[in-house]
Amino acid sequence: MVELSLETVFELLGTRDIPGSAKELEKLCIRIRELVALNGVQWVKENRQNLLDEWNCIVGQGLIT
Repeated sequence: MVELSLETVFELLGTRDIPGSAKELEKLCIRIRELVALNGVQWVKENRQNLLDEWNCIVGQGLIT
């Protein structure tokens, strides 16, 4: 599985305005890479708002340690 850069994740999610520390954003890159592998690029793009909403909730609750 090829790693996705943060720049690529920004493009897939359609925004650079994604909250999180460097460690949290690294975890986001891993998760988006997994979702691309499972569902494809188009699925990620079609579901980007839900993914961003979930990410905002995760970061807001401090669930990534």
